[in-house]
Amino acid sequence: MDGNFGGTAAVAEILVQSNINEIRLLPALPDAWENGSITGICARGGFVISMEWSGKILKKATVFSKNGGNTTLFNGDKTKKVTLKKGQKIELIW
Repeated sequence: MDGNFGGTAAVAEILVQSNINEIRLLPALPDAWENGSITGICARGGFVISMEWSGKILKKATVFSKNGGNTTLFNGDKTKKVTLKKGQKIELIW
């Protein structure tokens, strides 16, 4: 089971990496995944991320907060600070 769950975790880390203060979006996107979307990846701090990308460029990200709080989103050289209340959702066009 460890191998199965480890593989899933590795795929999630390709798409979203997080720590208590920041969330990195598409930090290691493979060339084979040039276009795509993902829904419902959990990040540290109680945030849930959904994204769409095209040509390996992030187009839209939605952030939902389970607990309320602050985080900074990173994608390449772009950053966006986000403050959400518990249950609040924000959609960002990159």
